[in-house]
Amino acid sequence: MSEWQEHREVIRWFREEFPEYYQCTRLSLNGVNLPAGKTAAIMVNQFKAQGMVKGEADLFFAVPSIRFHGLFVEMKAETGGKVSEEQRGYLDTMSLLGYQAKVTAGAEAAKEVISNYMEDAFILHEHGSHKGYH
Repeated sequence: MSEWQEHREVIRWFREEFPEYYQCTRLSLNGVNLPAGKTAAIMVNQFKAQGMVKGEADLFFAVPSIRFHGLFVEMKAETGGKVSEEQRGYLDTMSLLGYQAKVTAGAEAAKEVISNYMEDAFILHEHGSHKGYH
Protein backbone atom coordinates (compact mmCIF):
# COMPACT_ATOMS: atom_id res chain seq x y z
CA MET A 1 0.00 0.00 0.00
CA SER A 2 1.38 3.45 -0.89
CA GLU A 3 1.78 6.18 1.72
CA TRP A 4 -1.25 8.15 0.51
CA GLN A 5 -3.34 4.96 0.51
CA GLU A 6 -2.31 4.30 4.11
CA HIS A 7 -3.21 7.89 5.09
CA ARG A 8 -6.58 7.46 3.39
CA GLU A 9 -7.17 4.16 5.17
CA VAL A 10 -6.36 5.64 8.59
CA ILE A 11 -8.62 8.66 8.03
CA ARG A 12 -11.44 6.42 6.72
CA TRP A 13 -11.11 4.14 9.75
CA PHE A 14 -10.96 7.06 12.20
CA ARG A 15 -14.08 8.70 10.78
CA GLU A 16 -15.93 5.39 10.87
CA GLU A 17 -14.74 4.51 14.38
CA PHE A 18 -15.19 8.01 15.85
CA PRO A 19 -17.82 9.75 13.67
CA GLU A 20 -18.42 12.54 16.18
CA TYR A 21 -14.83 13.69 15.55
CA TYR A 22 -15.20 13.74 11.74
CA GLN A 23 -14.12 17.39 11.54
CA CYS A 24 -11.14 16.91 13.85
CA THR A 25 -8.73 15.36 11.33
CA ARG A 26 -6.09 17.09 9.27
CA LEU A 27 -3.67 15.80 6.64
CA SER A 28 -0.41 17.63 6.03
CA LEU A 29 0.20 18.84 2.49
CA ASN A 30 3.82 17.72 2.80
CA GLY A 31 2.85 14.22 1.69
CA VAL A 32 0.86 15.29 -1.37
CA ASN A 33 2.31 14.01 -4.63
CA LEU A 34 2.43 16.85 -7.12
CA PRO A 35 3.25 16.58 -10.81
CA ALA A 36 6.78 17.60 -11.73
CA GLY A 37 7.42 20.97 -13.29
CA LYS A 38 6.73 24.65 -12.90
CA THR A 39 3.12 24.24 -11.70
CA ALA A 40 4.21 22.02 -8.81
CA ALA A 41 6.89 24.52 -7.77
CA ILE A 42 4.33 27.33 -7.78
CA MET A 43 1.93 25.24 -5.69
CA VAL A 44 4.63 24.36 -3.13
CA ASN A 45 5.55 28.04 -2.79
CA GLN A 46 1.87 28.89 -2.28
CA PHE A 47 1.53 26.15 0.37
CA LYS A 48 4.61 27.47 2.21
CA ALA A 49 3.30 31.03 2.08
CA GLN A 50 0.05 29.77 3.60
CA GLY A 51 1.82 28.12 6.54
CA MET A 52 3.09 24.71 5.45
CA VAL A 53 6.33 23.89 7.26
CA LYS A 54 9.03 21.35 6.51
CA GLY A 55 8.82 18.30 8.73
CA GLU A 56 5.14 18.67 9.64
CA ALA A 57 3.60 15.36 10.75
CA ASP A 58 1.39 13.55 8.25
CA LEU A 59 -1.76 13.50 10.37
CA PHE A 60 -3.18 15.65 13.15
CA PHE A 61 -6.15 14.77 15.33
CA ALA A 62 -7.50 17.91 17.01
CA VAL A 63 -9.01 16.05 19.94
CA PRO A 64 -7.88 16.94 23.46
CA SER A 65 -7.33 14.18 25.99
CA ILE A 66 -6.71 14.13 29.71
CA ARG A 67 -2.96 14.59 29.13
CA PHE A 68 -2.58 16.15 25.66
CA HIS A 69 -3.96 18.95 23.48
CA GLY A 70 -4.15 16.68 20.41
CA LEU A 71 -2.30 13.93 18.52
CA PHE A 72 0.26 14.22 15.70
CA VAL A 73 1.12 11.05 13.76
CA GLU A 74 4.03 10.72 11.35
CA MET A 75 3.41 7.59 9.28
CA LYS A 76 6.26 5.66 7.73
CA ALA A 77 6.34 2.55 5.57
CA GLU A 78 6.16 -0.70 7.50
CA THR A 79 9.76 -1.39 6.50
CA GLY A 80 12.54 1.03 5.75
CA GLY A 81 10.79 4.30 6.57
CA LYS A 82 13.07 6.88 8.18
CA VAL A 83 12.22 10.00 10.14
CA SER A 84 14.02 13.08 8.81
CA GLU A 85 15.78 15.59 11.04
CA GLU A 86 13.03 18.14 10.27
CA GLN A 87 10.31 15.65 11.17
CA ARG A 88 12.02 14.72 14.45
CA GLY A 89 12.36 18.42 15.31
CA TYR A 90 8.69 19.06 14.51
CA LEU A 91 7.52 16.13 16.64
CA ASP A 92 9.81 17.13 19.52
CA THR A 93 8.45 20.70 19.44
CA MET A 94 4.85 19.48 19.44
CA SER A 95 5.62 17.20 22.40
CA LEU A 96 7.12 20.12 24.33
CA LEU A 97 3.97 22.14 23.62
CA GLY A 98 1.70 19.50 25.16
CA TYR A 99 0.71 17.37 22.17
CA GLN A 100 1.26 13.66 21.79
CA ALA A 101 3.53 13.10 18.78
CA LYS A 102 4.16 9.59 17.48
CA VAL A 103 5.90 7.88 14.57
CA THR A 104 4.21 4.74 13.30
CA ALA A 105 5.12 2.07 10.76
CA GLY A 106 2.07 1.48 8.57
CA ALA A 107 -1.67 2.03 8.86
CA GLU A 108 -2.34 -0.69 11.45
CA ALA A 109 0.28 0.72 13.83
CA ALA A 110 -1.23 4.20 13.38
CA LYS A 111 -4.70 2.86 14.19
CA GLU A 112 -3.38 1.30 17.39
CA VAL A 113 -1.73 4.57 18.50
CA ILE A 114 -4.92 6.51 17.72
CA SER A 115 -7.15 3.98 19.50
CA ASN A 116 -4.98 4.17 22.62
CA TYR A 117 -5.02 7.96 22.49
CA MET A 118 -8.80 8.12 22.09
CA GLU A 119 -9.35 6.11 25.29
CA ASP A 120 -8.63 9.32 27.23
CA ALA A 121 -10.15 11.73 24.72
CA PHE A 122 -12.65 14.48 25.38
CA ILE A 123 -16.15 13.11 24.69
CA LEU A 124 -18.27 14.93 22.13
CA HIS A 125 -21.96 14.48 21.55
CA GLU A 126 -23.98 15.45 18.51
CA HIS A 127 -23.96 19.12 17.54
CA GLY A 128 -20.71 19.87 19.38
CA SER A 129 -21.96 19.61 22.96
CA HIS A 130 -19.64 17.81 25.33
CA LYS A 131 -19.78 15.49 28.29
CA GLY A 132 -16.19 15.49 29.59
CA TYR A 133 -13.41 12.91 29.41
CA HIS A 134 -13.64 9.12 29.22
